[in-house]
Amino acid sequence: MSFYKKFLSSSILSVIDQGMLSALNFVIGILLMNLVAKDDYGLYGQLYAGGLLVGLIVDSWIAGPLTTVAPSVQGDTRKSLLRHYWYKQVFWTLAIGSLAFVIVEFVPAATHYSNKSWLLGAVFATYLFGNGIREYGRTVGFIQSDIVSVLRQDILYVSLVAIGLASLYYSQNFDLVTVFTLLAASSFLCTLASRQHFLAHTSTDVESHAEEEIRQAINAHQETISGHGRWAVSGVIVGWLSNYSYVYLSGAWLGVIAIADLNASRLMLMPIPLAVAAWSRVARPEASRLMAKKDWHGLKRLTLFSIAGIELVVLAYVALLLLALPWLETHVISAKYSGLDPLVMMWGAYFAINAARWVGTSWLSSGGAYKQMFFLGSVTLTMVLLITSFSIPRMGAPGAILALIVVEVFELIVVWRFILPRLQKQVHLQDVA
Repeated sequence: MSFYKKFLSSSILSVIDQGMLSALNFVIGILLMNLVAKDDYGLYGQLYAGGLLVGLIVDSWIAGPLTTVAPSVQGDTRKSLLRHYWYKQVFWTLAIGSLAFVIVEFVPAATHYSNKSWLLGAVFATYLFGNGIREYGRTVGFIQSDIVSVLRQDILYVSLVAIGLASLYYSQNFDLVTVFTLLAASSFLCTLASRQHFLAHTSTDVESHAEEEIRQAINAHQETISGHGRWAVSGVIVGWLSNYSYVYLSGAWLGVIAIADLNASRLMLMPIPLAVAAWSRVARPEASRLMAKKDWHGLKRLTLFSIAGIELVVLAYVALLLLALPWLETHVISAKYSGLDPLVMMWGAYFAINAARWVGTSWLSSGGAYKQMFFLGSVTLTMVLLITSFSIPRMGAPGAILALIVVEVFELIVVWRFILPRLQKQVHLQDVA
């Protein structure tokens, strides 16, 4: 099978896989919009954004750099490397989940909402831990190019959550505590059920002298992974603040109801970033391999192929959504959230720009350019804070999205016009030297 046929088939499977998860998140969002108070849905938006931050931190500390390095090693060395970082994944996910519990329960300013169950912090932290270990299993599957096992694992997860949601709906026991409890339990069960596939990709059976060679290889790569990880963590934190500070800034200026409106309109377009994330899971290891071989022509073709495909999906989805929005507002979205059309159109513009920019930043991750990403993220965060401090008080909720659009345009230009060409030039100079 040719490279592009293999890449296309893997991408299709990955998009199907991510499509299921996207549909699941959409259903959870719709149910919460209709079954809980608007304030509670605003709180869910803040917790969801915080959960993304935790996932991004752990992913950038471990899975992201591991994805960059793992394609350069093979066989038992790669398996041992994946097993070694499994233990780190467990430790860091547990540590950050514990910190999240403290913040949710004991820092009221973090959520702008004091009327919450004392159990919420505990079940949210448990969900973060369960989701973290399940995600590492998915990372191993993608690194080992076993997309089918990832798909099988996620079918089980989606099925467990769907059954649980139906039970909660019919028992009229639908709230934030029960939803996060269900998500946590489903993640743990899914991880246990996928244990054999995980062991097949991470277990080795080698002689003692070979174990020492593998240990030395792991130590050699560990410094590279840790170096990437330090800059990657810093980069994702400032990147997350740039992309999600609107949630907390809107809450501070406009209240949690404004957060609910922003998240309800964004929910309609969430399949787009999840589809882009699915593409990224497949494309980043391939880009790392092409960069390792200095195949810049192949990387350029992969880039054009990726941007064309992603933007076609984005434009088609936004067009269909705008056509279907009147029906959705009547039959699916609660009457509490009517009049979201302007916000949906603005989110559509944001995601169209974001998708093209994301291809570029994915290549930066594949090339290990985490330091440059951190500095770029620091600049964009400053821009977001300055623009939102002007736009939100004057424009309300649309001002938050406008700030994000302006920053995405700036980041798109900087990544494609300056950082990526400079990265390629640096690699070329190193080869010459």
